[in-house]
Amino acid sequence: MDFKKNFYTYDENAIIQKQVAKNLVDFISKKIEEKKFNNVIELGCGTGLFTKEILKKIEIKNIDLNDYYDTENYFIDIKYRDFICKNMSEIKFKKYDLVISSSSFQWIEDLDNLIKNISKNTEKLAFSIYLEDNLKEIYNHFKIGLNYKNYKEVIEILKKYFNNIDYYTEIKSLEFTSPLEVLRHLKRTGVSLGQGVKISEIKSFKEKKLTYSIGYFISYN
Repeated sequence: MDFKKNFYTYDENAIIQKQVAKNLVDFISKKIEEKKFNNVIELGCGTGLFTKEILKKIEIKNIDLNDYYDTENYFIDIKYRDFICKNMSEIKFKKYDLVISSSSFQWIEDLDNLIKNISKNTEKLAFSIYLEDNLKEIYNHFKIGLNYKNYKEVIEILKKYFNNIDYYTEIKSLEFTSPLEVLRHLKRTGVSLGQGVKISEIKSFKEKKLTYSIGYFISYN
């Protein structure tokens, strides 16, 4: 399973991702007392779903944006300082008051190393991540999927680099009219089944639901 550059259909179809973005902003507003930051970086900003939400509630003087893909054109109405187009694992971080990310960390193979690098340059990290059993209907049938962590594994990583951790998890589901619509939805949100999937496997897919398992984490020193 991998992510394809389908941004032109992403915003309209990213139903869960929009909800997750709003939930993470609410969680940050609730758990972090500061409502004004000088320097912030958002990792995996995509088309700006989370960016727009957080800027409604938190005042940020300078925000840097990062994504693996060049999505800078989606931010013409947003005032930002730098757009860093590269894998977030390869960024040489500056000092930030806050590091944020929504619905992106599950794509990182070495999450421990990423969080280690982040912790050297900030005292506050807030993110959402998809967890174990995310899109389980896809894995159960096609036997493909990301190496999702469970919330305890994420917490163990965070404990190495931050003194305080707040978190919660939730399960969300989407219902569809047909199994084909399930697969179309994934494609429209940029998620590809990858190479090697047989037509017979697609035709035999019977699920009309997708399950999303989400974790929200705020870590600080």
